Amino acid sequence: MKQLACLIGLFALFTVAPVCIEASAKRAPAQQQDRAQGGSPAPKQTAAQKAPAKAQGPAQGQPPAKGQASQPAGSPAPPPPPEEAPVGPALDKLSASLKQIEANLERHDLTDAELQALRQQIDPISGDVAGVIDRLTPLLSGIKARLDQLGPKPDDQAPPESPAVTAERADQQKLYNDTDELLKRARLLAVAADQAGANIMARRRTLFTRSLFARATSIVNPTLWIDVWREAPSDATAMRGAFSEWIHGINNRLDGQRLPVFWGGLALIVLLYLPLSRLARRVLERNPAVPEPSRFRKILGAWWVALVVTVPAVAMIFVIGLVFQTFDLTNARLQPFIQACGEAIIRIAAATGIARGLFAPTRPNWRLPKLSDPVAEGIVRAAISLACIVSATRLFEALNDIIGASLPVAVAMRGLAAMIAALVLCSELWRFGGAASADDCLGPEVAKGRDWFDVFRVAAWAVATAIAVSVLIGYAAFGSFLTDQLFWDGAAACVLFMSIVLVDEAIGAGFTPTARLGRRLITSIGFNRGSLELVGALASGAIRLALFVVAAILVLAPWGLQSSDVPIDFRAALFGFKIGDVTISPVSVISAIGIFTLAFAAFHAVLQWIDSTLLPRMNFDLGLRNSIRTSLGYVGFVIAAGLALSYLGLNFEKLVLVAGALSVGIGFGLQSIVNNFVSGLILLWERAVRVGDWIVVGGDQGYVRRINVRSTEIETFDRSQVIIPNSNLVTGVVTNLVRNDRTGRIIIPLTVSGSANPEKVREVLIAIAKSHELVLNIPAPQVLFTGMSASALNFELRVFLSDVETIFRVKSDLHFEIFRRFKGEKFFDTPGPDATKVEIVGFENLGRL
Repeated sequence: MKQLACLIGLFALFTVAPVCIEASAKRAPAQQQDRAQGGSPAPKQTAAQKAPAKAQGPAQGQPPAKGQASQPAGSPAPPPPPEEAPVGPALDKLSASLKQIEANLERHDLTDAELQALRQQIDPISGDVAGVIDRLTPLLSGIKARLDQLGPKPDDQAPPESPAVTAERADQQKLYNDTDELLKRARLLAVAADQAGANIMARRRTLFTRSLFARATSIVNPTLWIDVWREAPSDATAMRGAFSEWIHGINNRLDGQRLPVFWGGLALIVLLYLPLSRLARRVLERNPAVPEPSRFRKILGAWWVALVVTVPAVAMIFVIGLVFQTFDLTNARLQPFIQACGEAIIRIAAATGIARGLFAPTRPNWRLPKLSDPVAEGIVRAAISLACIVSATRLFEALNDIIGASLPVAVAMRGLAAMIAALVLCSELWRFGGAASADDCLGPEVAKGRDWFDVFRVAAWAVATAIAVSVLIGYAAFGSFLTDQLFWDGAAACVLFMSIVLVDEAIGAGFTPTARLGRRLITSIGFNRGSLELVGALASGAIRLALFVVAAILVLAPWGLQSSDVPIDFRAALFGFKIGDVTISPVSVISAIGIFTLAFAAFHAVLQWIDSTLLPRMNFDLGLRNSIRTSLGYVGFVIAAGLALSYLGLNFEKLVLVAGALSVGIGFGLQSIVNNFVSGLILLWERAVRVGDWIVVGGDQGYVRRINVRSTEIETFDRSQVIIPNSNLVTGVVTNLVRNDRTGRIIIPLTVSGSANPEKVREVLIAIAKSHELVLNIPAPQVLFTGMSASALNFELRVFLSDVETIFRVKSDLHFEIFRRFKGEKFFDTPGPDATKVEIVGFENLGRL
């Protein structure tokens, strides 16, 4: 836990320090400009000074207005409510700002930085216009509702209306026209702002593509190096002049003891960096004596190494920046180079820390990826080399902007750096192949999972080849961009992998019933063991999704996606777009789902009370109760869906339009579903088939257990579930054995010897039937003489039961008793009763089915 707390603290410092450096770097030129102007910032006007005189309440000595409580003497007056700024002047100001931006966009020589600055000016305009639209839209709807209540102006034949109503209608109509005009202007400005932003994004992408694929002289062309030899002395002289002027300015501005204090402080900071960084690495060091640490300890160790290597470098740059600001020695001209130096140190330190923490070249037992020692060492060397090359390229680009270096020198330095990066990468990849061959298994082949390292190695070979070919054919800018992108994507992938592993292991260790956090959640919140693991899995999935989104944004950043673009795109993704009067956005959809869930849950709670408390006291049978419960459930669903759709802005008229558009699809693709749904409603309302009924449908028979929206569930006598579409129950032939009552009939066909006495047979069968307790006396049992021949006589015994569910037991009892009595009476010259068929019908239908 101490290691995890240290990780959190260092991560906070690592996150805040670059922001402070950038803020201080941006604040220094502004301070210099203020000092150069010799003025001080004007004091801010207080809210009391801005408040108009009319908002100060009644004048002294004037009684308070009706409905307002009088205040005692000496008590402070309540602050006046803030007045909203007039919409018209605000729109005029926003329109003027937007026109100025559009006028600037008419220039065709704008750089990427200038386009980005214009984009940052559009963002506040879009926000202000959106606020005006949100303010005017409900206002216009309220005015329209009042006009609808007043109605149209009566014609000449209608009785005249009162002058007060006429005047009110005129006032409301004027207010409606003015508000509608302002809303149209605001929407027009919103569209213009979106178009200007899209224009800027398109121009930036075009500029990025043009600069990326601009072809120059190849580095293998001798002409390029002749031009570099000719231009290099002048560029070096300009560079020495710029730095000499800065250093001389520092020495001249620091008088007395300040000069040695400044340089001594810088030297002390640099000298303290190495011992402090080494000391930080020894704190909570990964112990090589641990034979097999857990995955959680491995990822904690990896993050610890990454932070203790990176954070001291960040702290050193931050302290050096503070020293320069303290002595007021910042230089606006050299500021890009100074900032590039700080970024280079942080970049190299971060690459070293992440690579050594993740791949652990000297601690194989702490290594997360399953790689050999030579491969891990090669990856670390390649990462540090690429960081140095990218940093050197950025430093030269900053110098190029400062001194205005010649084009041949810029092309040569970019191409040379990209070619060195490609050669270093190819060299390490070649060593990876040798190490992998040395580690090949010489025994029998075994099954293994996908080797992602081979995929990454092939991709790295392809990128290295593309860099080398691009530089050789003259596309040095594209080769340099591929180098930067390779380093940036690799760093983002490593950080993403480490973050995912840390999240999975931390949640896996914390959201378990045996962990302290898991026990606290179980005892405090009430989670059980299964739900605790489910919450952990959902939290892990949500954090994974957020990490992937952040990684995607970081990967796309070098392709022109800037940090200022992300909030706009994120806001557009969340708050959506409008189609007519309907707003489509994830936020509105999620809110509508929440409204539907709450409304349906409330209705479901009421339905549960009705089903458990009200309906049992109304003496309704089970089928009627199920019909009422299901119908009310459909009503609750429709009401909840209506509330959710009304929140989205879909009224009945729009739903009719949507239904008309979907009618073709419903007619063809959803015909059976709609048919079954309507059939389910018919079954619930007609109640021809109820829950608990014993029905026979085709070859299936059993009890109706549930009538759903699409189908009906039947439980057969062997406890299996049969799902029957509702349309089959409505359009097909269904036998309901308990529709009106539960009476049933048994028909037992019998065959006796031709020499038997028919009267005796009937007497015995009637006696057997009346002797059974479950056989009804009314209707009385019947014996029918159905046929005869020279060798056999055919009879049928028909009896009625009060409960059709006992029919199988009664039939079995009658068979046993008939066999026993017939055998005693010697009615069998042939085998006993031929009970080949027993048919069951309701009491109201005496015919054979």
